[in-house]
Amino acid sequence: MALKLEDVPCINLGQFILGYLKKHDGKSTALVDGTTDKSYTYSELIERTERAAAGLQRFGVCKDDVIGVVSSNCPDYLIAFYASALIGATFQPVNPLFTTEDIKKMFEQGGTKYVMTMPEMIPKVTAAISSLGDTASSKVIVFCDANAAGDHVTFQSLVDSSDGQYTIPAGDPKKDVVALMSSSGTTGFPKAVLISHYAVVSNTLILDTAPLTHPADSLILFMPLFHMYGLYVLAMYTHFIGARLVIMKKYTPDDYLRLIEKYKPNALQVVPPIMVMLSKNPKVSEYDLSSVTSISCGAAPLSKEIEDNVKTRLNLTCVRQGYGMTEIGVTHFSGKDDFRYKSVGKLLSLFEMKIVHVDTGKTCGVDEEGEIWIKGPPVCLGYLNAPEETKNFFTEDGWAKTGDIGREDEDGYLFVVDRLKELIKYKGFQVAPASLEDVLLHHDAVADAGVVGLPDEEAGELPRAYVVKKPGKEVIEKELIDFVNGKVAPHMKLRGGVEFVSEIPRTASGKILRKTLREKAKTFAGQMPAL
Repeated sequence: MALKLEDVPCINLGQFILGYLKKHDGKSTALVDGTTDKSYTYSELIERTERAAAGLQRFGVCKDDVIGVVSSNCPDYLIAFYASALIGATFQPVNPLFTTEDIKKMFEQGGTKYVMTMPEMIPKVTAAISSLGDTASSKVIVFCDANAAGDHVTFQSLVDSSDGQYTIPAGDPKKDVVALMSSSGTTGFPKAVLISHYAVVSNTLILDTAPLTHPADSLILFMPLFHMYGLYVLAMYTHFIGARLVIMKKYTPDDYLRLIEKYKPNALQVVPPIMVMLSKNPKVSEYDLSSVTSISCGAAPLSKEIEDNVKTRLNLTCVRQGYGMTEIGVTHFSGKDDFRYKSVGKLLSLFEMKIVHVDTGKTCGVDEEGEIWIKGPPVCLGYLNAPEETKNFFTEDGWAKTGDIGREDEDGYLFVVDRLKELIKYKGFQVAPASLEDVLLHHDAVADAGVVGLPDEEAGELPRAYVVKKPGKEVIEKELIDFVNGKVAPHMKLRGGVEFVSEIPRTASGKILRKTLREKAKTFAGQMPAL
C-alpha cells in the first residue's frame, strides 16, 4: 500500500522510535556488540535509552544543544542518538579518523557544547576542544568504564545516576534539527547538513515501503554510525521494524564473515569494497553464508564482473541497489521483483523527481541525461551557517539539486550515470579534491595542483594528484605524498600517487578541468601492470 503524506506524523524522532521499540517483543534481542557479544533486549534498550535521556538532561544538556560524537561504532553510540533526539538536542557525528584540526573545525562549525568519545580518542578530542578556549573540556562524556575515562564523565554514569524521568521539550519537528550530518562538499571542508526530526521520521516510513530486511532477521552493521547510511538508514531502521542489530566496532573480512555465520542474516547491506571481498577473498568459502538470500549495495557504482561473481558465489538472483544522499535521504531502491541491471530502482513514495538538462534547464524526456532534482519530506533544511551554499542547493521553487547526472527509462527506472560533483569515493568515504589541493599548495615547491580519483577495483577510487612545480624548485613524488599524508585523515591519503605536469588544465574562469585530469588518470590506470 502506498504511503501518503498524512501517514507521516509530525513528531519528535525520539518519541517516534521509542513508540516502535515498545511495540516489539521486549524479550527479543535488539542490539548486540559484535566485539564482545554483549546484548540488549528490546526492554533493556528502551530502559537504557530513557535513562540516558534523563541523565543527559540532568548533566545540563538542553534543547538544541549540539552534542559532538567522535567515536567508532558501539551500542551506546546509537543509544545516545535516540536519547539526544528525545530531549531535543542536536546530534553531531564526527568521523573519528579526522585529525585534531579537522575535529576542531567541526566543533567550531557546529557550536558544539558537549562531546562523546572513546578512551583512545580522548587526547585528540580534548586537544581540539582546548583550542576553542571555553569550558567545553569539562563536558566530555566517554563511552567506557570509569577506570578508562580519567577525570571525564562516563556515559554509563549518566545512565546509572538517572531515574529515567525526562522532559520532551516543545518544538517543531519540521524545523528542529535532530542531527548535523557531514556533507563532503566539492569546494573543501565538509558542510554541516541540517536534518530535521521530520526528515528522518518520513524517510524511515518511506524505506518501509521497500523493506531492506524483515523483523525476524539480523542486520550486521559495519557502516560507520557517523554516516546517515549507518546511523538511521540501517541502524535505526532495524529497530523500527524490530529486528536484531549486530554492531561492528571495526570492519575486518574475518569478523564480518564470522558474524554472518553466527547470526545468519538473510539480507546484507554493503558497499562496493565489501562486494569485492565477497567476490574474490578465498576465506569466503571457509564460512557458512547460506542464510544470505539478498544483498543491497550502495554508495558507489558496481562492476558487472564483481556483481556476477557474488551472485554466483552466494547463489543470488540479483544485487539490489539504491540511490540517496545525506541532503535528500534515500529516494530510490530496487526490489527483488522489479530489479533492472545497473538501475537504482524506482522513485519511492512521497518523493518527486525531475531530470533537468544541465545547459538548457529544460526537463529531460525518457532516457535523456540530466541533473537529478528531488523534492520530498526527507530533504534537508539546508547547510548550517552557509546561506549561499543553501541557496545554490535549492531552486527558487524548492527542488534540491543533487549534482548527479542520471536518466529515467520509460518504465520509471533511474540510472545514475555520472556526477557533476567532483568528489572522489574511496571505500565509501567521500574525499573533496579541493581539500587535498589546498594542502599541496602549502608545499614550498608546488605552484599548482589538481586532484582526481584514480579508478581502483577494490577501493573504487584512489586520490591522485597532478602537480606543477615552482620554477627552480625540486621535489620528488614520495616527498609530496609524505607531506600530504602527514596532514590528512587516512581515507584522504594520496594512494593514487603524484604525477608532475607542465600545467593544470582550467576553464577560462579558472576552474580545474577535472574531466581532462580524470582521462589522464584512466589512461594511467590502464597502463598499470596487473597484480
